[in-house]
Amino acid sequence: MVDVSAELARLSELDELTGPAVAAVLDASGWEGERRNQAKEWATTWRRDDAHAWIQGDGSVEVEFTLWYREVEDERPDPDTYIDELYDAASAELPRVADQLQSGVLGARLEAADEDLTDGADYIDHTAWRIGGKVLLAGVKHDDTDAPVQLVVVMRGLDTGEQDDAGEWL
Repeated sequence: MVDVSAELARLSELDELTGPAVAAVLDASGWEGERRNQAKEWATTWRRDDAHAWIQGDGSVEVEFTLWYREVEDERPDPDTYIDELYDAASAELPRVADQLQSGVLGARLEAADEDLTDGADYIDHTAWRIGGKVLLAGVKHDDTDAPVQLVVVMRGLDTGEQDDAGEWL
C-alpha cells in the first residue's frame, strides 16, 4: 500500500488547497497525471503504483487518495456476505493507515477532533484529525452498489464557520 504521508505533509503546509498547488505537490512526489478536465488547468486524476488520487472541486479543493480498493462482484454466490467481507477487510486495514499517519511526519501536528469532520460523507468506518486549517480523514467507503469498496485518505480545507461561546462549531 502506498504511503502518502510525505504528500500530505506538503499539502498541509499550503495556505490553501488549490488545484494547481495540489497538482504541483503530486507531480513533485512522482504521481502521474492521468486525466484532465477541459475546464481545469490541472490534471484531476493521478496514479502512483496501485494508488489513485483525485483533485475535486474549484477554488479550495479536496484531494482524495485511494490506497486500497476491491471490486464488488455481483456474480459471487452470496453478494451480501461478500460485501460484508470486503467491509471487514478494508476496516482491518484502516488502523494500520491511521497509525502510519500518526507516527509519520504529520504525527505531532495532528489534532484529534470530537466533532464530525466527514462533511456529510457516509463512511463505513473512519478516523479524522485537524491539521492547521485543514481536515485529514482516513476512511472506508462504498459509494453505491456498482462501486468498489475503498480505503481512502482525504485532505480538504476546514469549514471555518462560527463558534459558539463554548468553542463548539455551529
